[in-house]
Amino acid sequence: MSRTVLFAGGGTGGHIYPNVAIVERLRERASALTPAFLVSERPGDAAILGKLGLPMHTSCVQPLPSVRKPWRALPFLLAWRRAVAQAVALLQRERVVAVVATGGFVSGPALVAARKLGLPRAMVNLDAIPGKANAHLRRECSVVFSAYVTAAVQAALPGARHVGFPLRRVSLGSGSREDACTRLGLDPARPLLFVTGATHGAESIVRALMAFVAAPARAQALSRWQVLHQCGSFDVATLQRAYDDAGVRAKVVAFCDRMGDAWHAAALAVSRAGAGSVAEAWANAAPTVFLPNPYHADGHQRANVEPLLEAGGAIVVEDRIDPQANLDGLGGTLQRLLGDDAERERLRAALQASRLPDGATTIADWLAETADASAA
Repeated sequence: MSRTVLFAGGGTGGHIYPNVAIVERLRERASALTPAFLVSERPGDAAILGKLGLPMHTSCVQPLPSVRKPWRALPFLLAWRRAVAQAVALLQRERVVAVVATGGFVSGPALVAARKLGLPRAMVNLDAIPGKANAHLRRECSVVFSAYVTAAVQAALPGARHVGFPLRRVSLGSGSREDACTRLGLDPARPLLFVTGATHGAESIVRALMAFVAAPARAQALSRWQVLHQCGSFDVATLQRAYDDAGVRAKVVAFCDRMGDAWHAAALAVSRAGAGSVAEAWANAAPTVFLPNPYHADGHQRANVEPLLEAGGAIVVEDRIDPQANLDGLGGTLQRLLGDDAERERLRAALQASRLPDGATTIADWLAETADASAA
């Protein structure tokens, strides 16, 4: 009889890819457990799992409404009730033996349904400051894993088990940096500046780099370098033209499906500070200038970088949004680091010395042990 594990999490790739990493580790150990994914109705979720060829179901649940938009409360409650009933039926139909949820609004109905049916259920908290959904849902869980052990995590998720961030194998580079450049179609003889704003591209970072290369004195710092810029939804041709006009060797892509190679090859990186991006930079020991999302009121992206800062392995610069304003902060820092080989190597060594164990393997081990115990 097949035994299924339901992996709940969606709305963004940041909630889906950690679950994919856990599935990879289960498959590596030849586990007989069958994965199924519960995601949101947003088109991006289906696109991610469709590309990976993984089985999925969608939940009708809606994000928790803001207190500033009380008119959304009733639609949320109605959708919540439908989503929980939907999840109960799914767990029974698919013979689910355990549930893993990576936080966010999709996790709630799955965890509540699993508790109703008495199934083992784990939450994986991915951020240094847990979201409201995770804080509310911890009582629904058999176990809570967390990629961080900050004061905010300890307060909101007491008793959480500290694990490394669950990363897919494609997020982990291998071999030499020169080999990684070659796999990316880049020049292995030139140092690489990797710029990423994750899935959505981070337009303020894109505009900051366009302003940087438009300033001749700044662009000169890139004369011996090459750039790989993953720009998300920003227009690739516009950004590529900015680099070309400045005489900077660059490859602009909307999406990079070899993130491990990109981070591994990078002599320096510029990135947002989402939990996944921070974890990838850390795991690949990529010296990185992080610009936390300036639109997040709780500042959780800044908190995501704190462990790297404490280890002496990262630099944080405020994203001032305006491109010219960013030339002062980011521009000066970037120009300095491009010319300082010793500083970049110091950052890399600090990251290598402080890396955490593989969280995906730890959670896969828990799943295998839990499923074996339930079958006994």
